[in-house]
Amino acid sequence: MGMGYSLVCKKCGYSRNLFAGCGMMYHEVLREKNEEARNGVHGTRLKELFEEYPNGCIDAMNEIYYCAVCRTVECESSLDFYRPKNPDQAAGDDVFGPDMNEYELVEKHEHSCPNCGKPMKEIMRLTEDTPVDCPECGSELENGHMLLWD
Repeated sequence: MGMGYSLVCKKCGYSRNLFAGCGMMYHEVLREKNEEARNGVHGTRLKELFEEYPNGCIDAMNEIYYCAVCRTVECESSLDFYRPKNPDQAAGDDVFGPDMNEYELVEKHEHSCPNCGKPMKEIMRLTEDTPVDCPECGSELENGHMLLWD
């Protein structure tokens, strides 16, 4: 299941569509992101964690991230790293991904802004309680539409 947002700036006309979550292809996305992380595509730290915990996995769910410094809004895979609670457990290969009740968080992945390099904050849902400013003019973005997708 996923959520889609259409962010619009009434002042300057900036608009951006974001799609958080993951649909029916989660298993393929999970497999691809874990392989990328094992090969160092997402940084050396994730590669090191896979070397230490070969049966670990990352969270490949798309989340929304916001940079308070330059106001960049991005949708990226979480990349938080988990290991099985039982160290002898083989890596999960279920059609829907691993049963996360059998895993524990080892380390949260810190996302850096692609524009300014500063840490980005994860936003669970875009609501009035989580205002996001326009990267163009600084006015508060409005959530034009929201949709649920699968």
